[in-house]
Amino acid sequence: MVSERPKHAEIADDLRDLITRGMLAPGDPLPPEHELCDTYGASRGTVRRALAALAGEGLVTNGQGRARHVRHDRRLTFHASSSESRAALEERRARGIDAWVADVEAHGGHPSQQITITIEQPPAEIAELLQLPAGDLAAARRRLRLIDGHPHNLNTSWYPRWIAEGTPIMQPADVPQGVSVLLADLRHAQTRYVDKVTARMPDPDETRRLRIGSGVPVMVHTRTGYAGDDPVRVAVTVWPADRAQIVFELPA
Repeated sequence: MVSERPKHAEIADDLRDLITRGMLAPGDPLPPEHELCDTYGASRGTVRRALAALAGEGLVTNGQGRARHVRHDRRLTFHASSSESRAALEERRARGIDAWVADVEAHGGHPSQQITITIEQPPAEIAELLQLPAGDLAAARRRLRLIDGHPHNLNTSWYPRWIAEGTPIMQPADVPQGVSVLLADLRHAQTRYVDKVTARMPDPDETRRLRIGSGVPVMVHTRTGYAGDDPVRVAVTVWPADRAQIVFELPA
């Protein structure tokens, strides 16, 4: 029986099956295009369409003149429930490290951050979450976070200006004990959090700064921290979906 599926789709199906069954493991190179042409009796254009489809699914790397490889699935696990727990904060205070450093070191990686600070009018959604009056400014602490020197995620933490000014939050450097501990020391201890996780495709700036491959979406994790009834921080983290997983642990 003659298949009605286009030739490039059949090739993509076959290679996808090899990847999902582990016959092509993460990091393995795919056969060169000329070998795939011979194997499947297809033109180079057809083979390239198949490979482009797999790259669009995030299964293989982009070609762009280089050999394609099966993508690694090396996701950092972010424990959203326990990351800001009282026990975790006290441990970081004792060790003098922030949450990002602790999470990455626990996975055996070397963390670093590139930090910029601004005072600006926040986007409408952030202003609403911080309950800021119209026109009020906020402090934005933007971080490009890296593992072993490679970009991993983008984090922007927003603070009411009156909380941030005159504190280490305004310094473009690591806060050794982490900002959550610092907020507690400043009498703004966060007593509860509201989390929202959405998914979308990355914008051009995110794609460039994080070196995101074709077809890979991002998760956007927005966490609003409250001291009592007052919001004191909104943290927005953009995670490429192939680099992180977010775990919530809830009581039954």
